[in-house]
Amino acid sequence: MVAVLAVVAYHLWGWPQGGFVGIDVFFVISGFLVTDSLLRHTEQNGAVAFRDFYWNRVRRIVPVATVVLIATWVASVYVLPPPGARETGIDALFAFFFVANWHFAADGAGYLAAAQSVSPVQHYWVLSIEEQFYLIWPVLIFLATLIVIRKAWSRTRWMMLAGAIIGLVAAASLAWALYLAATSPSWAFYGTFARVWELGIGAMLATAVGVFAKMPDLLRPLLSWAGLAVVAASLFLIGDNAVGFPAPWALLPVTGAAMVIAAGVGTEPRFQPLLRNRASTYLGDISFALYLVHWPVIIFLATMMATSVYFYVCVLALSFGLAIACYHFIEIPMRYAGREAIRDARDAMRHGLFKPELSTKVAAVAALGLVAVALITYAMRPDRYEVAVHHLPAAVVQAR
Repeated sequence: MVAVLAVVAYHLWGWPQGGFVGIDVFFVISGFLVTDSLLRHTEQNGAVAFRDFYWNRVRRIVPVATVVLIATWVASVYVLPPPGARETGIDALFAFFFVANWHFAADGAGYLAAAQSVSPVQHYWVLSIEEQFYLIWPVLIFLATLIVIRKAWSRTRWMMLAGAIIGLVAAASLAWALYLAATSPSWAFYGTFARVWELGIGAMLATAVGVFAKMPDLLRPLLSWAGLAVVAASLFLIGDNAVGFPAPWALLPVTGAAMVIAAGVGTEPRFQPLLRNRASTYLGDISFALYLVHWPVIIFLATMMATSVYFYVCVLALSFGLAIACYHFIEIPMRYAGREAIRDARDAMRHGLFKPELSTKVAAVAALGLVAVALITYAMRPDRYEVAVHHLPAAVVQAR
């Protein structure tokens, strides 16, 4: 939740100056959750369930990512000048196959590039790295499991072996990121292996959940709040012009995220009301959809409106409205697709808007949409297709 809000705030206002490190926090969380799931399932079943793992990732990510990608390309045809629409189509093709990060790295489309090079689907580079990681990571866990089975090792030794292997991979990745940061900043930022160390640190935490579960209760709140403080500090200490990103500067938010995760393992984190209240939990639920939709909304509205209070309200209303719609009407149905989900969907359609749950969702999306449309209509510039760099929000110019 904190990670995606930091990214959205940075993209929209250019503040906090290091808001883009929310992506690094997201990588750590993702590495932990995926590896923890793989290790638990492997321990219970004695083997890595490749089919289930990949199918779950597809259901979780591909439907909403594809819908947003197609909608973004279609919108670009109507909103952007023809050259921009063509470029968006090419970028979208790479994003569809989850190689957008390589495309932008080869193109030199760094986040410090000029505004003219900003793509409405440039943020899909994060999704590309995630999917590439998901493709390879189960194989690594499988190899570690084979060694353990052959040697008949205990669970403790298995976790130690997995942690050692992951640690070596993460160390090699960090070294590579440090090298690229000095020689090829674009590949350092977008390159897959240059980012694996961030996911790897989260994965290493997953191999040590047994240790963290025994952490004294008095230490947990201290570690958690210290981690949050480190992440918060990184939002303001790391700026757009930071030399050496993601390595070594990303070590700051990555370390903070790791501390928070470690503090929450094995117990209910009652000492984190900021992260565990109902509003924060719901924002966390829609965070994936919010990340996908907010960037094209910013880019497209920046071509249609002057930067004013109306612009910011419209971006927020449309972004959250679309995120809520994507989460409830695409992400959730596809994630839990099955006979029961189909029956529930059919039942919802039969009862229509008279079903309280559905009517609430539709009303929320409709209200946010109406607010955005009304404000856009009021504030739209007549020369909306001629957008100068100085009219764009600061974060769009930075393109971080």
